[in-house]
Amino acid sequence: MNDFVKAAIIFPAYLVVAPMLGWFLSRNRMLERATLGLLVTMPSWFPGKLTLMLGSVEFYRGHTKGFEASLIEIVAVALIASSFFRRDGTFRWFPPGTWLYLLWCFLCCLSLVSAYNKTYVLMAAVKFTMVVLIFMGAFHALRDDDDLRVVCYSLTFSLVLQALVCLKMRYLDGRWQVHGWFEHQNPMAMWAYLCALPLLAVALAPRTNRRDTAVYLAGFAAAGLLIILTVSRGALGAFAVGSCAVVGMAAARGITMKLAGISAVGALGAVVVSLVALDSLFMRMHEASSREEEHDLRAILNQQSKAMMLDHPFGVGWNNFGIANSLPVERYASILMDWDESRGFRLIEENYLANPLTESLYWLLLSENGYAGFASLVAFMLLTLWWALRGMAGFWRAPSGYFTGALLVALAITYMHGTVERVLTQTKNLSMWLIFCGFVARIEHDRRTRPVTVAGPGLFRATLNVPLPARA
Repeated sequence: MNDFVKAAIIFPAYLVVAPMLGWFLSRNRMLERATLGLLVTMPSWFPGKLTLMLGSVEFYRGHTKGFEASLIEIVAVALIASSFFRRDGTFRWFPPGTWLYLLWCFLCCLSLVSAYNKTYVLMAAVKFTMVVLIFMGAFHALRDDDDLRVVCYSLTFSLVLQALVCLKMRYLDGRWQVHGWFEHQNPMAMWAYLCALPLLAVALAPRTNRRDTAVYLAGFAAAGLLIILTVSRGALGAFAVGSCAVVGMAAARGITMKLAGISAVGALGAVVVSLVALDSLFMRMHEASSREEEHDLRAILNQQSKAMMLDHPFGVGWNNFGIANSLPVERYASILMDWDESRGFRLIEENYLANPLTESLYWLLLSENGYAGFASLVAFMLLTLWWALRGMAGFWRAPSGYFTGALLVALAITYMHGTVERVLTQTKNLSMWLIFCGFVARIEHDRRTRPVTVAGPGLFRATLNVPLPARA
């Protein structure tokens, strides 16, 4: 498909189809909720079904290979438009945190000054700026407890479906490390625990009925199964630690029979599943112990990043790391070449024309976007954690409080995991992250503006043991 045909699809979809769909959704609450559920499931779709790219550069390995348009963004625009057309006084052009996120995008664009390929910078700028629509769409779509229920059901559906796909890959296709409908097993595993922890938390909430509890626990169990099938040690550890933290936070609200029963069944299930997958885990550990050079390579790539950061305070160029660390740019490629030479390898220049990227999200930010780009994104991350903490405290015993408490844990683990994985630069994981950030922003907005009462509809109008803090 040539760029002319792609443009003829992309621009009408964003500017005409999505707003018209939003107008239609604003008149039907059930369809609006269904669209919210669709938004939540879309990051798990097969990659080729989500994006179209103008000016695609297939050979490049970076944040993006072209000017990317996403079907997830189009659905998000429809949800934004739906909120606008409702005319109920709740619409906000810029939800909390939007300006900080856009500031990050602007500061990253300053790397144009020293970029090796300025077009690649613009490609990244388009991708990361446009995904703010997903953040805004999620913010406007989450309005009440029924919306939260739709979110949890959609997460469950996505996790169960991916678990079935992974089982097929493992036992019918004969693959060892499966990746479902993701490009790689690590992004899928990180997506899985990010989605699973909120399900566990809401399942533990006393106000969640038995049927919903069973559904959410099925999604949580599916996440555990597919993480084991990916044989991702880091994600498995994150899943275990996050689960213990969520259960501990539920116990802090009071020990109940429901909590004790779910904890006991979960522990038993974890033992059974672990025994079934024990051989795969041992194989992975043995493989990892015999691949010490992989850890060394990560350190060398981080050395390249550090050298770029010291040479270019504003970065070597957004989406330019793959150019800067490869030949013919000898300044940074020589770091990897010297390491290979020290290990007795014969240097062949053709092998260094497309060197791998650093796996650390933060070193990648520092090298490509400099100090300002790094600091602004970290500030946005810390803001989401602060909102989640305030939401958990403000709605301590409501399902929304359980939900935001789990997001606090899941986001914190994801950010720590970013030290060794750069998945938040990939479209699917980036979209899921911003959906949850949008939800947290909505919860913070409602915490500030809505009184909590026993009667009346509304997202967080539930019986609480503590009053809502004074409006900020």
